[in-house]
Amino acid sequence: MNYTLLNVFTQGTEGGNQLAVVEVKTPLSTEKMQSIARNFNFSETVFVTDHKNLRIFTPKSELPFAGHPTIGAAWWIAQQTKQEQFALSLPLGLVPIRIENHRPTLTFPGTPKTTHYTGDLPGLLKATHVSEDQVQKELIRQINVGPDFLVIPLNSRAALTQAKPPVGFNEAVKCYFVFQEHPTIFHVRMFAPSLSVMEDPATGSAACALAAHCRDVRNIASGNVTVYQGQDMGRPSEIQVSWDQLIHVGGSVEAWAHGQLAPEKKPGIGLA
Repeated sequence: MNYTLLNVFTQGTEGGNQLAVVEVKTPLSTEKMQSIARNFNFSETVFVTDHKNLRIFTPKSELPFAGHPTIGAAWWIAQQTKQEQFALSLPLGLVPIRIENHRPTLTFPGTPKTTHYTGDLPGLLKATHVSEDQVQKELIRQINVGPDFLVIPLNSRAALTQAKPPVGFNEAVKCYFVFQEHPTIFHVRMFAPSLSVMEDPATGSAACALAAHCRDVRNIASGNVTVYQGQDMGRPSEIQVSWDQLIHVGGSVEAWAHGQLAPEKKPGIGLA
């Protein structure tokens, strides 16, 4: 099987979120895809069949939708097919894609579901080294965009920089800390130790949750913002996010390696 390694949501070759795109030409079991994703050990690996069907795996589990694998796969498919508009099939639904200046943009296929967080907020903030006076508690929401994200708005860039992954916290929560520097600029960090992702350098699905938060919680009917992520872990990333009735997420992609997966070895016959 051929694979391509990409950096997604990057402005250069060193930033963004790493992704393995695996081209599937013969059927693979879920167990085999999970094993391959575990071996790549990136935050996600995407398997592409027929230039349209995607399945996305973290090192631990399959996801119904994720942003940077969808954007990376869309870029890879556009390189192969030269198409500028198409749709990709994911477990969450069909995802419309458009390509402009070699940059893919996806349209979120579902309706984000927003609820209040009922978990242990003091315990979570203690685990993440964020003081309660730096948190806009009235705006904290759990937002489901396929994956669930706990969107936690902060009052300062310094508080964002000081945040740590909630290792040992007894809830499997994906923490998405956000700081709005300007009406069109956000800085964010995402921690998900329960998925073996201590920190993610660029999280497109969480950017969908941020758009839903702006629209449905803060009542900003439409917007177009740049989301910066990954600076605090040395992999700067840039995500373009816009929303009205629909949510759109896009960014740049860079390829940095190609290869082939080794064929499985068949059990041999031992000699006495």
